[in-house]
Amino acid sequence: MKFQDYIDFLPSNISPVKLLILNKLWHTDTHDFPKPWVSSADLLDLTGQKYFDRRARELRDQTGCDLETKHVADLGGHAWRIKSPNLATPQDREYLSQSQKKNLFSTFNNACAICGKVADAGVRGLQADHRVPISRGGTNDISNWQAVCNHCNVGKRRACEGCTIDCLTCSWAYPDKVGISIIISMKEHILKNVTELSQRKNQTISETLEEAALLYIKQDHSL
Repeated sequence: MKFQDYIDFLPSNISPVKLLILNKLWHTDTHDFPKPWVSSADLLDLTGQKYFDRRARELRDQTGCDLETKHVADLGGHAWRIKSPNLATPQDREYLSQSQKKNLFSTFNNACAICGKVADAGVRGLQADHRVPISRGGTNDISNWQAVCNHCNVGKRRACEGCTIDCLTCSWAYPDKVGISIIISMKEHILKNVTELSQRKNQTISETLEEAALLYIKQDHSL
């Protein structure tokens, strides 16, 4: 398939920036699918837009282009490629209005739902995030939105790439229900004891540690 034939199948209102992205990802007409990976850095330089990744996601979700993204070590970071010439059924992606964002952030007390950081709204601050990504069947209903900081939003986006677990059980999507994932250091013999205890109690290690923490808090009346 030639690039122009591919473009002819797409809606006529594709923006110039999106056409630039597709042209770069297409590589050449003679290269088979999947097309070669193109680094996010190259796409940023090409478009001059710091939101180029949003345009790429719109091509995937709203236009139906079979694009994929992941971390590619050889390219020094995340990259994009066209996986196949197939077009999926477009999924509408909507963005909240300023008043809706203000109400959302107020509901979360202007703090990140994942890490708890209080921040002002903005590109490097608090952002509106789909709990369940549109690409995973999420909706634009207000109940599917949460407030997250830029750092957690980037982390969640990368964690979602290629993920197949149920979003309803994911701490990135529902930290208020599932809990927040943290990394802690623990001596090997303590970890062994905790693991054995959790097995006897038919619990996960997280449940056993949380139970122990709650018991400690109850005993320490200063907390």
